[in-house]
Amino acid sequence: MIVYKTHDWLQAIWKFHTGSTVLSLLKRLAFVFVYVVVVIVVELNFLDFKLKNTPTEFLSTMGILLSLLIIFRTNTAYDRFYEGRRTWGVLVNTCRNLAVYYNAVLGEGRPAEKLFFTKVISNFPFALKNHLRDARNLNDLDETVPGTLAMLQRFDHVPNGVVSQLRNRTELLYKEGVISEGQLINLHDLLTVLLDVAGICERIKSTPIPFSYSFFIKLFITCYIGIMPFMVVEDYGYLTIPAVMLVSYVLVGLEMIGVEIEEPFGLERNNLPLTQLSQVIRVNVHEIFGYNLPNIEKDAAKLGFVIVT
Repeated sequence: MIVYKTHDWLQAIWKFHTGSTVLSLLKRLAFVFVYVVVVIVVELNFLDFKLKNTPTEFLSTMGILLSLLIIFRTNTAYDRFYEGRRTWGVLVNTCRNLAVYYNAVLGEGRPAEKLFFTKVISNFPFALKNHLRDARNLNDLDETVPGTLAMLQRFDHVPNGVVSQLRNRTELLYKEGVISEGQLINLHDLLTVLLDVAGICERIKSTPIPFSYSFFIKLFITCYIGIMPFMVVEDYGYLTIPAVMLVSYVLVGLEMIGVEIEEPFGLERNNLPLTQLSQVIRVNVHEIFGYNLPNIEKDAAKLGFVIVT
């Protein structure tokens, strides 16, 4: 994700135009440029298509309808992006609450248990991040006791495995009398939230914008750009070329941005910074349990004018 300073326009514009999405946009604009140049040269020098006599209200009406579709498309995509960020905000708070609760219940006399819960709670956001990105990678996870990571390898759904480890150790503490029944119920509610968060993220990821809806908007944009040169060439002449390119840049760019942010858990520059959010949780959890992480790990959790994933 591009984390930027809102008051620094030049830096923000530069960062935006160095991403893969904009490079794809420029490739599409190159095709538009060739098309518009051919149309204008033929219209002005060889063949009059007569479309310039079409009432201007027709183009204006199409523009209004297209604007409404683009607004709805953008809002729908951003709703998915924002829901993903809000869900990860719930994850941050839940992990902190779990760490505070376990730390208070365990007290000062069980360092091994504290270290176990420190690492396992910290592992969950990294496991969820990799799961959402379809990455079977346990390198981000900490080994709690020998064999725990090997056990997670057996899970297709690694976040389930991490919560299972937390749940099993919690039940063991209850049987040993370390935690009471009331505390077990409270911890159960918090552990349930972890899997609820995973389920919400999976729902966002697995429910894309319907194909027919997305296709219709793309078709409408293509038609609008396709007829626009014919209808303004009489008034603009060769200036039709930059005029149509500007309109195409806005319309096609908005559609491509919508496609990018509607799946917020990927690796694109405008997706959510899941690694940074996971690192925030790891730093917070270690701090709550009283373990000091190296400065390099603390710095990885900080926001700055950088691109983070």
